[in-house]
Amino acid sequence: ETDFINTCEVGAELVRRLDRSNFKLHMDVKAMSSESVPVPELIRRYGSITGHFHANDANRRGPGFGEVDFVPIFAALKEVGYTGWVSVEVFDFSPDPETIARKSLEYMKGCLTRL
Repeated sequence: ETDFINTCEVGAELVRRLDRSNFKLHMDVKAMSSESVPVPELIRRYGSITGHFHANDANRRGPGFGEVDFVPIFAALKEVGYTGWVSVEVFDFSPDPETIARKSLEYMKGCLTRL
């Protein structure tokens, strides 16, 4: 988190003002979870200018370790034609990194099969 550029709207404005093909929005589920607009709607609004996507829960753990439902999130990414990377970002590494990676990937694959 930062003291500036802390919403998708503000980030999108910067992307538009700079108007460079190599400067994109970096979306992060944990950060977007604190916005007043639902995450899937933010993806629909700003997906066309997004260059990278962090999959994490609002509880700072991996996908599937909290309350965030990633099915509508992945549906929105698919809807806007996002083809970039989706990486898991966590801040709590318990029980261990390997378990987090394995279970997060299993959860995300399960979400994708439900689309």
